Amino acid sequence: MDNELAAKTMIHLNQLAIQEVRRKNYQRAIGYFTQSLVLEEKLGMKSQMAESFYNMAGAYYFMEDYEQALRKAQMAETLFRQEGKAEDTQKVRDMIDEISVKIQEI
Repeated sequence: MDNELAAKTMIHLNQLAIQEVRRKNYQRAIGYFTQSLVLEEKLGMKSQMAESFYNMAGAYYFMEDYEQALRKAQMAETLFRQEGKAEDTQKVRDMIDEISVKIQEI
């Protein structure tokens, strides 16, 4: 797959994933985000990978799978930090804090 096709496919997969989140089909959304991550990695798009991990964390959170949500959020944080995205890093830190509270409640 050439890079142009990979990029178009990645965008389409992310759109499908967001639609599934809106429909509360979180497992299907995670599947689309996972497929998109493969392409994002191939294209070297770390910021987009971080965004996908962040979105996956949200889906896992809604499914009340807080351990997986935390793992994905931490991956997003690492990538956002590497990319120098302070605002996005803080957004993920806030999510991690919220997930950590949920884990402590269990």
